[in-house]
Amino acid sequence: MNFVSRRLVRYSASLKLTLFLFLIFGAGVILWHFTEHELKNWLITIPLLLLAFNLMTALLTNKIFRIHGWLLLFHVGLLLLLLLIGISQVTKLIGSVEVTNGTVYDQSSVQWQQGIFHRNRLDKLQFKLEKFTINYAPSHGTVVRQDTQAYITWLDEEGGVKKGIVGDKVPLKIYGYKLYTTHNKGFAPMFKWQPNQGFPIEGSVHLPAWPEHEFNQVNELQIPNTPYKLWLNLKFFDPIFSTTEPSTFRIPSDFTLIARVEEQRYELQPGGFIEFETGRLEFLGLNTWMGFQIFYDWSLPWMLGAALLALFGLAGHFWKKFAPTPWQESLEEEEKK
Repeated sequence: MNFVSRRLVRYSASLKLTLFLFLIFGAGVILWHFTEHELKNWLITIPLLLLAFNLMTALLTNKIFRIHGWLLLFHVGLLLLLLLIGISQVTKLIGSVEVTNGTVYDQSSVQWQQGIFHRNRLDKLQFKLEKFTINYAPSHGTVVRQDTQAYITWLDEEGGVKKGIVGDKVPLKIYGYKLYTTHNKGFAPMFKWQPNQGFPIEGSVHLPAWPEHEFNQVNELQIPNTPYKLWLNLKFFDPIFSTTEPSTFRIPSDFTLIARVEEQRYELQPGGFIEFETGRLEFLGLNTWMGFQIFYDWSLPWMLGAALLALFGLAGHFWKKFAPTPWQESLEEEEKK
């Protein structure tokens, strides 16, 4: 039994197994990009954990690590990195959400990918986008996006109201989640549906991101609890950006919202409305929306520590390997004489 166990441990530490596991890891990374299943992160986690086990058995069985302490330190850091990266794949969350200016974030509109062991607390996130500003600078006949600032109010873990500013590189941390702004933003026509019977409903429709889809500002509106569906198209010729002076993203001053209902076509301005048999749809005006990224990964600071540990061990190993020994120093002094 001991002989079989030793052979298994020796095989687990072999470089041939390491090469095979790297091939498995590469295949898992490729499959990850083409898989939509919620368990797809295991395609990366399992090969990394097997590589960590392979490295751990090598550290326990290879005598060279007992002789070279710096080399051992480097591989311990590498082992920790493999474990942390593998575990983070099944515990992290990456999500995105679009929030209308002046409204509260809606959890139901969040699109996210999370690890199977992530304890989802998105329902506890409660924040409101008060306003946002995006500055642009002219550059060689075009415009370049500068800083983005989103002004947020949110409820902390004690229920108190707080205010802050979120940017592309300046996150807001709520319940462990980091909230960032993204380059996605656009326009949002606002509507009020007044049924003949019942209470009015207000809402907005997010048009495609602007200016990425500058010439395709089209979307559809399904009026709640009715068979009516509107095709919407925003048209404006007001140049928002300037190629000669600094600009700020804003609502155009002159625009028309085209709405089609079956064969009927309407051109709406703020305050305009469409009459239906069961109620009236009023166009309240044009608003904007901002895209946010929601990110959670507890392992990042630990990865940094493990990487620094591995770097420290590697630096010590090469310093010891190439540092001159006393007999080399004596030989150099003799040659100088």
